[in-house]
Amino acid sequence: MMKAGTVARIAVLLVVGLALVLPAAAQEGHPMDGSWVGDWGPAKDQRTRVVIAMEWTGKELNATINPGPNAIKAKVARVNPEDWSVHIEADGKDAQGRPVAYVIDGKIDDLGTYNRSIIGTWNAGAIKGDFSITRQ
Repeated sequence: MMKAGTVARIAVLLVVGLALVLPAAAQEGHPMDGSWVGDWGPAKDQRTRVVIAMEWTGKELNATINPGPNAIKAKVARVNPEDWSVHIEADGKDAQGRPVAYVIDGKIDDLGTYNRSIIGTWNAGAIKGDFSITRQ
């Protein structure tokens, strides 16, 4: 049988351990939050690097394609938590400055991991392709 002092020490160690572990686990946030990096293109030999910054506000998903001076803010960004599908629409410009409508549809793969991926279809105007991005 254990002594009362030993039981008390074990209880204190458990409480301290949980106090250290729980805040670290809570820092990850919503599964969509973060920078997602990868590429998209119409063929395996025609790929374009892409970064999508996403943030869950508690009510809606905000997304920005290629954050920076030429960033494209999504006008529609949705995630369906039932199947973890993602839909993004944005209006940008091509290399010649002509308007381009982006429609991006994908599904989260490896939801339980930090470096989860989204894989799906990426349409930029008349160009149809696929994409794969991984959370960094």
